[in-house]
Amino acid sequence: MIKSNFLKKTSVRWVVALKEEAEVILDNYKMVLVNEKTLYPIYKNVEETHWLTLSGIGRHNSAASTSYLYTISKASKWTSWINVGIAGSGKGDYGNIYLVDKIFNQNANITYPATMPKSNLSKMTLLTTDIPITDYSSKELIDMEGSAFFDIASKLTTKEFICIMKIVSDGPSNDIKQLNKLKIIQLVKSNLSKISEVISYYEKLSENENQIRAKPYIFYKISSNWHFSVTQRTQLENLLRRLRVFCGNDDIMELIKQCENSSFVINALNNKIKSNKVDWSDV
Repeated sequence: MIKSNFLKKTSVRWVVALKEEAEVILDNYKMVLVNEKTLYPIYKNVEETHWLTLSGIGRHNSAASTSYLYTISKASKWTSWINVGIAGSGKGDYGNIYLVDKIFNQNANITYPATMPKSNLSKMTLLTTDIPITDYSSKELIDMEGSAFFDIASKLTTKEFICIMKIVSDGPSNDIKQLNKLKIIQLVKSNLSKISEVISYYEKLSENENQIRAKPYIFYKISSNWHFSVTQRTQLENLLRRLRVFCGNDDIMELIKQCENSSFVINALNNKIKSNKVDWSDV
C-alpha cells in the first residue's frame, strides 16, 4: 500500500562543482555517499528527498553530471534543481551570496531563470566561461559551470524549479591565488542559513507540484483490488480526478464494490459522472 506521506515528498537535486563547496551542504541535509564507483560522486539523504552530485570544474562536467544525476536518482518533473558554488566578481562583496537572474556565456547565449523566490538576497548576472578569467572589472559574477547546468536542468523540468546561487570568493581585492579549501568551506558555512532559506522555498514548490500531479490516494486502493491495463489505469486516474469534485472516497468504493472486473469499475465510474452532469438549461 502506498502511504500518503510518500505522495507529499519533496524532491531536490544539487549539482555542486567542488567537494569543499558541498561539504557543509552535505552535513546540513544529512546526505551520504551512495556508491564510490559512480561516474560522478552522488550523495543522498535517507528519505531520498535530497540528492547531490559533485560535477568537477567546467561546463562539460556540469552538463554531464546534471544528466547523470537525473538518471541515477530518477528525478521527477517536479524536482527542484539547485546549483551552489563560489564565483569571481568585479562588483559583488566578498563572502556575499547572490541569486542569479540572468546567465550568459562566451558565445553570447543569454538565458533568464523564471520565477525568483521571495528572498532578501540580491540578484546578479552570471557569466560562464570555458577558461578562468582574472579581469573582473565589468563582470558581476563569473564561473565555469552555471550556464551548462541551467541548459540541461531546463530540459528536465520547468525553469521555475531551477535556482543558481553564487558566493563571491575572489575579485579585484581578493586574489584567487589566496583561495584554499578551508576558505571555500568557510564561505559556504557563513551563508548556510541564507541557502537553507532559499531551499525551503524550492522544497515547498516541489512538494506542492507533487501534490497536484499525484494520483488520488484512492487510485492505489482500487488498482490493488482489480487488475487494470495500462490504458485502463490512465482512464481510472482521470475518472477519479473528476469524481472527487462531488464524490467522497467512501461513496466511490461503495459504488464499485460489486464490480466483477476492471471494465465494470470503469463503466460504473463513467456512469456516475454522467448522472451528475448539471443540466444548465434549468438554471
